[in-house]
Amino acid sequence: MNNFKELTDFLDKYGVKYIVHSDCVEVEGNLWLSNNKLESLPESFGNLKIGGGLWLGHNKLESLPESFGNLKIGGGLWLYNNNLTSLPESFGNLKIGGGLWLYNNNLTSLPESFGNLKIGGSLWLSHNKLESLPESFGNLKIGGSLSLNNNKLKSLPESFGNLKIGGDLWLVHNKLESLPESFGNLKIGGGLWLHDNFLTSLPKSFVDIDVKGWIYMGLITRIIYNFQKRNKHKIKKQEAKLEAERKKLEAEELRTQSQIWVNE
Repeated sequence: MNNFKELTDFLDKYGVKYIVHSDCVEVEGNLWLSNNKLESLPESFGNLKIGGGLWLGHNKLESLPESFGNLKIGGGLWLYNNNLTSLPESFGNLKIGGGLWLYNNNLTSLPESFGNLKIGGSLWLSHNKLESLPESFGNLKIGGSLSLNNNKLKSLPESFGNLKIGGDLWLVHNKLESLPESFGNLKIGGGLWLHDNFLTSLPKSFVDIDVKGWIYMGLITRIIYNFQKRNKHKIKKQEAKLEAERKKLEAEELRTQSQIWVNE
């Protein structure tokens, strides 16, 4: 049997009820560890299996142990209001049944493995210091909303357009100067918030974006969007006119050809 003494001593300190198995320590319901001034977690923390959600908000965590990615969490994971500057590479291995709340930390980047996550609920990464997102970000599965508000993002990875977001997409208060061409491939179940950035252009694909709710953007980008939309309709009309002309020419050619055959 594995030695889980470090982990069980930690849980005992906070009055947590648990069951020790040969391969893990199980907490059958929710694990509440918020508001405890925690500065670190034991290295063996990843040996936990949690039936409900894991609350670690309002602590003083600056990092997480590498074993953290081995956690199995039946509900959501709350890590908001800490001092996290980075996440372990193993983070993408997490099994999370609900949402993931990482807002109000000091994250400047995310591990490449982050895109492996399957998040049943919403993903909140707002109010961090993110300057970029990993290329794997577009592989995420997000059942709820995605918030990236109040970061320092200047651009998004090309893979971003592969995202399928069940709820809203929030990109407000960043430093975005452009959007990837793939942006128009997005599938958004709610609204799209893009205002308070530095966008002066939009990709051509933007008019094809699948958004079930409203699109909120700054005045300049709204003008560009409307212009592109009008142009798209104009181009479609021109294409339809050209197609009609092509069919007319084909019909005339066939009539001419049939007359030649008759004369012969």
